[in-house]
Amino acid sequence: MNPCHLLICLLLAADADFVFGTELRGLLAHPEKYNERQVDLVGIARVPGYFYLFADITAAARTDLSKALLVRQNNFAEKEYRAADRQWVRVTGVMSSQSRRGWDPGTGVLLKRVQLLRDRPPPRIKDATVLGVFQNATTEPLAIDLLPRSEPGGARFFLGPHEVDKTIIWEGQAVASRLDGPNNVHLDLRKVGKPVASCDITFRHLPPGYAWSPEWSERRTLYFRIFGNRIESIPGSEARDWKLVGYKSGVR
Repeated sequence: MNPCHLLICLLLAADADFVFGTELRGLLAHPEKYNERQVDLVGIARVPGYFYLFADITAAARTDLSKALLVRQNNFAEKEYRAADRQWVRVTGVMSSQSRRGWDPGTGVLLKRVQLLRDRPPPRIKDATVLGVFQNATTEPLAIDLLPRSEPGGARFFLGPHEVDKTIIWEGQAVASRLDGPNNVHLDLRKVGKPVASCDITFRHLPPGYAWSPEWSERRTLYFRIFGNRIESIPGSEARDWKLVGYKSGVR
């Protein structure tokens, strides 16, 4: 027997539940056939938020979840996969419909690893998401509320003294408030106190065509520095040395 063929047989025998090069469309049609089996899939990723894998550009562009596979992330791993958004990727993991502590709920692939397929041209998919990077330049912990102008809802996140974080933003307003409570209480468990600073968020200074840029592109990123009585928009050149809180990329 050819030595290469022998090696392949040994590998398959060592892991009979591994399905290499699984066809994504076939898995989407019959996910029950692959339950609790390790699979190796190629598709177009859509993140941030929940991670979905699409078999074709049309479904990915529309974010048609009826034609997508959920990629279940381990929330204890604290890894980010935004760099994979709108890119061809190879995803390896175990198909599962079972609930697992710390993992995203639902039927999908329990993620082991993600690899960008750099030999494939990126799909041309428009995405108007804008990212904001905020630095707490004060000596106090803060709660930051993002209040969209044209849609309900919004978001809140927390920054310790001198911390930096990145998040999705909308046109509207950012409001920073003090946090009341002892230092040994986690920030999100403290009482939100009096607002101390705010600013308007507008996208009018973003370059034309930013919606076609990669997820982490500077073309779709705005920077803000929070002082004790104001929030200032600053150029990206002033934020080159900022380090994000706990950021760890999970994309190879």
